[in-house]
Amino acid sequence: MSRSNIPKRSVEAASHNTALRPIMVGGFAVNLVLGFVYLMMLNSLSTRGFDLEKLKNEKVIIQKEMETIDIAIAIPTSIYALESDERVQNMPKIGYRTFVEVSEDGAVSMLDQKVTGS
Repeated sequence: MSRSNIPKRSVEAASHNTALRPIMVGGFAVNLVLGFVYLMMLNSLSTRGFDLEKLKNEKVIIQKEMETIDIAIAIPTSIYALESDERVQNMPKIGYRTFVEVSEDGAVSMLDQKVTGS
């Protein structure tokens, strides 16, 4: 069978397919690369989610420790603790207390008050 016996239509189809082959291979390669990049980005995002969850848990633990420390600091400085301290109990009683009074218009004045009882 010589080349002249091959129908003209099949020769045109074969030449058409060979012209599109590089474009098809290039498109496949681009899709492959984009798919790989997408998977890498997805993996990165999921890893960050786990890291954020771990940091949130650490934050909660640190906040609980801070509350415990705040309570431990507040107990010795409370009014009850100060009143029961020997150094405070041995202080002499005073007859007059002096206070600063601030009126609604912003004026400041001293206010003496005689201590009764206590």
